Amino acid sequence: MNPASSLVAVAWDNHQGRTQALADALGGRALYLRSRPKQKLALPVRYLVDGIRMWRLLQRDRPPAVLVVTPPVIPPLVAWLWSLGHPCSVVVDCHTGAFHSWRWRWSMPLLRLACRGARATLVHTTADEELVQAWNLKPLLVPDDIPEVAMAESSPVIAARPRVVVAGSLDGNEPVAATLAAARLLPEFEVRFTGDQHRVAARLRRDAPANVVFTGWLDYPQFLGELLASGVVAVFSTDPFIMNRAAFEAVGLGRPLVLSDLPLVRVRFGDAAVFSPNDPQLMADAIRGAYERREELASKSAGLQGRLRADRARALERLRAVIEGEGDSNPQPVLEVAEIR
Repeated sequence: MNPASSLVAVAWDNHQGRTQALADALGGRALYLRSRPKQKLALPVRYLVDGIRMWRLLQRDRPPAVLVVTPPVIPPLVAWLWSLGHPCSVVVDCHTGAFHSWRWRWSMPLLRLACRGARATLVHTTADEELVQAWNLKPLLVPDDIPEVAMAESSPVIAARPRVVVAGSLDGNEPVAATLAAARLLPEFEVRFTGDQHRVAARLRRDAPANVVFTGWLDYPQFLGELLASGVVAVFSTDPFIMNRAAFEAVGLGRPLVLSDLPLVRVRFGDAAVFSPNDPQLMADAIRGAYERREELASKSAGLQGRLRADRARALERLRAVIEGEGDSNPQPVLEVAEIR
């Protein structure tokens, strides 16, 4: 049996576009586990429940290949223990937070053990590639996928002013307060924030300017539809190690793009984006300038699509070879581990 053809990708989340895309590209399927409750004090209970669920799913399906996402670090341990008694190629997809978030610093020794036992360790950035290489492992840099326009749910745009979509999840590494202040300086635009607005402090939501719309959590086709209908897509972060998936999605849809001025994203997206420090006035200036240059930037996004898709295709070919035992893998491939967020 071809291992990649029966791969199962597991993420401890409601949905992850990257995980779904990897499962689809490898001819497998994605499984999402995220139990209630969400309260932080109850996390150990949730992790225990999801760990048992994951074990039972692996026992039921007995996949010859498993791709798991990290953080948290618990899923790779579950996968590792399960793989000790079952022939299985395990791949760890390390999101940037696994290495750099303060929340997961305690788990680095476990992550290193998990990656050492995995058939392959996937990373998002060159910085993380170097970090894993320092562990005497061979990481595989796999860029995010570039969506097609046909994947977006189209809807008629009825707006009195042009739209800016601030694409994100409204989590703690997004400069939401600064971006709302920037929106106040852009009264000629409707500024739409994607993500769960309940993550934003009530005071900030209450004081948001009149031109701001919180869309709430959107299904993936709806989210892509928001980007497609925008005049500018802005993706802001305070995390210097992040590789924003929403930026890949904006490029795939050929949209003008504004990003936080962070070294890794600047290298990846180059002149296809306008970069700004996370300062309200400078963010507003960047958005306004990108809208004025929207045709030029849309063309550059379209031009970047080919290179990003080629980079990803080469990485996926290497990954398939590793899963099937035909390419280089991490040392000690007898052990197999994985992780999830």
